[in-house]
Amino acid sequence: MVSSDFKAMLLKLGVPEERLNVLEGKGGIVEDEFGGIRYVRFRDSARGFRRGTVVFENGDVVLGFPHIKRIVQLENGIRRVFKGRPFYVEEKVDGYNVRVVKVKDKILALTRGGFVCPFTTERILDFVNEEFFRDYPNLVLAGEMAGPESPYIVEGPPYVKEDIRFFLFDIQEKGTGRSLPVEERLKLAEEYGIEHVETFGVYDRSKIDELYELIERLSRERREGIVMKTPDMKRIAKYVTPYANINDIRIGSHIFFDLPHGYFMGRIKRLAFYLAERKVKGEEFDGYARALGKALLGPFVESIHEVASGGEVEEVFTVRVKSISTAHKMVTHFERLGVRIHIEDIEDLKNGYWKITFKRVYPDATREMRELWNGLAFVD
Repeated sequence: MVSSDFKAMLLKLGVPEERLNVLEGKGGIVEDEFGGIRYVRFRDSARGFRRGTVVFENGDVVLGFPHIKRIVQLENGIRRVFKGRPFYVEEKVDGYNVRVVKVKDKILALTRGGFVCPFTTERILDFVNEEFFRDYPNLVLAGEMAGPESPYIVEGPPYVKEDIRFFLFDIQEKGTGRSLPVEERLKLAEEYGIEHVETFGVYDRSKIDELYELIERLSRERREGIVMKTPDMKRIAKYVTPYANINDIRIGSHIFFDLPHGYFMGRIKRLAFYLAERKVKGEEFDGYARALGKALLGPFVESIHEVASGGEVEEVFTVRVKSISTAHKMVTHFERLGVRIHIEDIEDLKNGYWKITFKRVYPDATREMRELWNGLAFVD
């Protein structure tokens, strides 16, 4: 249930009463609390409030982060999206999306779903200059948390060798969600020493060959892709490298039964369009085909062997925290997400941080795989 105070606030913000009642009835809005700060998060969209929007008790509104359109045919996609206009090209970093905001006297990190993440909130001031929020309390930093020690992502970009880092890619206004122009964002990032995703420069349709070369270089370097943005941030599109498509399949096939088949088909589709657009043939094509088959089958077969031997489908994560209590808050956070995890090890690094190793278990995938291995007959 949502309290009467929040209901009144949402009505004042323009959410129609009928829609508010529907949202509350089906759990589309949820009241929550973190560190003594109450908030409502939107699980469904409503009247300009995207899914993931958070409304705090003091009236601050942080809109849900918009989903960026994807293109799979680079040249034609650029022609249709940007229509001859120039655009910045920035790295698409492989991590998890966070919005960083100051509410009352606390700096909080919100996940895409609108949760205040206890791990990211504890760590964010390792990467973000607090003075930014003293000077710009009405702005929201949007970025990617990425690295090998992440609570949500199995891997990270190859240039982050340990721990985790924050990479800024957008600055938005509270309430409106309006993005600052690219040049202004880059200037603020430099002024406050906030690490920014790599910016490759300004391109247009006439530089398509240079863009192809960039994509191929990023793929060789095992990086995820690019995001293209007009200077005013009005038009944005993303494109991933062939490496990322195959690597995502390799990671996902380990937990094959816990993912929708669309996860795999979407990445196969993107790879196929890349191969067709670039007219990849012969030995090079065969190399991609072998890599795709191995990525899809290898980890899947390994998981079957593990379950057949009495084990479970699971993933192991490692994170660094400043307080052991944060690790326990993360357990509670995952439980609320319906995720089953076990803390396996806690190590004092003697530098103000604790290294926490935890295991995420997939009971439904394990059960289905075990039943199939044990001879379950089914109709398909």
